[in-house]
Amino acid sequence: MRGYRPQRFHLGEMRSRITVKNETTTQDSAGQPVVTLATWLCDEPARWEPVAGTEGAKGRQVEAGIAAVFTVHYREGYTPKMEVVCDGQTYGIVYVNPVDGMNAYRELHCKAVVI
Repeated sequence: MRGYRPQRFHLGEMRSRITVKNETTTQDSAGQPVVTLATWLCDEPARWEPVAGTEGAKGRQVEAGIAAVFTVHYREGYTPKMEVVCDGQTYGIVYVNPVDGMNAYRELHCKAVVI
């Protein structure tokens, strides 16, 4: 009996192009912190996989959330403070997961809030 072999995907499945934005903090003239998003990676190949859609109430507003997983090439520096833009939709990174526990690919578990 052979050992477990994880299911792999082909590089051809990385058809989506994403932009990854990183949080940058500067100060205004009054010394107050100003948080902006600057582009960290542009036109990065990724495999986009929609996972689930949810809807819930927060206060008096109804929020709809879209969960997606983006599989990207390994790079040092992905954090949950970043955002992913794919086809005009912005997703916040919730969790960064190494694929198969190795340093070849990363899964970016993301959530978008649509109000």
